[in-house]
Amino acid sequence: MRSVALISSLLGLLPLAGCGPAGRYLTEERLAHGLVIILPGIEGESQYNHDIQRGLVMANINRALTIYSWGRPVPIAGLLLNQMDVIGNRLAGVGIANMIVRYQESHPGRPVHIIGHSGGGGVAVFAAEALPPDRKVDGLILLSASISNLYDLTTALSHCRNGIVSFYSREDVGLLVIGTTIAGNVDGIRGPAAGAVGFQRPGPSAAEEKKAAYAKLFEVPVGDERTGGDAHTAATRVGFVWSNVAPWVRARSWPATGSVRSAQLPVDVDAASSDSQSNDGTATAGSKSSNGAASATSKSSDGTVTFISKDR
Repeated sequence: MRSVALISSLLGLLPLAGCGPAGRYLTEERLAHGLVIILPGIEGESQYNHDIQRGLVMANINRALTIYSWGRPVPIAGLLLNQMDVIGNRLAGVGIANMIVRYQESHPGRPVHIIGHSGGGGVAVFAAEALPPDRKVDGLILLSASISNLYDLTTALSHCRNGIVSFYSREDVGLLVIGTTIAGNVDGIRGPAAGAVGFQRPGPSAAEEKKAAYAKLFEVPVGDERTGGDAHTAATRVGFVWSNVAPWVRARSWPATGSVRSAQLPVDVDAASSDSQSNDGTATAGSKSSNGAASATSKSSDGTVTFISKDR
């Protein structure tokens, strides 16, 4: 019964996961396997973050999967407030960090990942920074993150065992270049977002500590041919998450160095979201491999990691 109080706490903090069909992904059984916190963009709960959740379910990620709307639920004006409220965004990160600490106290040694889309990517970074010195999550997964490409990730990386992986698209100009230059990113810095141009890495004169920390930053360009006309939400699609995001959640360790090739999205994977679903919320696809893996990675001698989509 040790998880009952924790579940009640999570349900109180994360109402989106606590009622209706989404509650099946925040059970005691799933909590025993690990925790994945999904942070929406400035819009809050939407189809995009539920698609992220579905993609993880389709990939047989058997951990607790909870969606946390971190911003203000104010119609129309709330979007701009959530984008520009730097103090509020950092306080949201503190709240998420506190939730992670409570979970880890109840389930020591279980994996914890944070997946953040758009503004949620920036809040994911703030959450990692807000963790106590002796606490770490397994990794942050940023999807089209609205955080400045100049942002210093050193502190956040120090709280990630495996590191940070950022999926970005150079086609995401309207929102993450023009929009963030006008309104700013969630960290308050005006200019291109890392979700469009990637993070600026330490130069030759940077401190060795910073260079070492950035060895755990992995950046995955989303191929132009895969955006389908909406570069900002391409990485949230069920099929993309199944094939390209879930492997990072599943992996016990991530590559320490090297580059990552453009992420690929098999054209038929999104259709799998309509396949059958078991009573415990684990989805199955008739053409998926027996272990539920939708993709794998291959690492070459120079540290380059390549996504290999399984033939389904």
